[in-house]
Amino acid sequence: MPIWDKGGVAISVALLILALAQLLLLGWGFQSGLQIVSGDPQEIRLPLPARVVLSLSLLLSALLTTLNLRHPAVYLILAGMLFSFLGDMFNAAVIPLPIPRLGGMAAFAIAHPFYIASFSCLLKPTAIITASLFWTALAAFGLLIAIGWHFFLRNPEILPAMNAGSLIYALLIGTMAVFAFALGLKMSGWWWMVFLGALLFCISDMIIGISEFGGVALKKPHLWIWLTYIPGQMGIIYGIWMGLAM
Repeated sequence: MPIWDKGGVAISVALLILALAQLLLLGWGFQSGLQIVSGDPQEIRLPLPARVVLSLSLLLSALLTTLNLRHPAVYLILAGMLFSFLGDMFNAAVIPLPIPRLGGMAAFAIAHPFYIASFSCLLKPTAIITASLFWTALAAFGLLIAIGWHFFLRNPEILPAMNAGSLIYALLIGTMAVFAFALGLKMSGWWWMVFLGALLFCISDMIIGISEFGGVALKKPHLWIWLTYIPGQMGIIYGIWMGLAM
């Protein structure tokens, strides 16, 4: 659907309204979390209804973007957002699992290859993903991630599956961020919004990693996780929408 025909304009307006609503709901949820009094920092979090609605709204944003543009890259983002939504539901125990965090990590580990595939689709005409320098840089960054994981996230006191999963996940989200950086570098403009989103996504998961796997005591970590996660996902979804639309 062309974005400037009658239907395209309606969807574009709906996306803008949805983005504003997401930011307002996030702000309300953050303020509500700050008012919680608890000796356990993990109990200070956004209200569950706000988390569910925010996550569902991101999925709706991705769906509206596909209806607006009908581009292969946005279909891949929609698939990734679907698994991200499932990951949010696992982490929040809305969908019960024996180990919620492991289920959430697995769902997000499926989501990131879809994001990577979307960025690859957009980068293909630039030829950067066929350059040896790009893959060398990606490998070097992966090595740095593995070293960082060993010293800051690896925890012999937790299940081996959690340790292995956290390493695999760290490599996946790091790869996603590198592809997003390449997207901004080669295509510039609104595409830097995608990289900013990917960077915030990485920060969100880094907070999870060091607080829950690395055992680092942080003040109100859950609030900061969501304050970076939601804008991170928004940056990816809306950045691709704006990049393709403009």
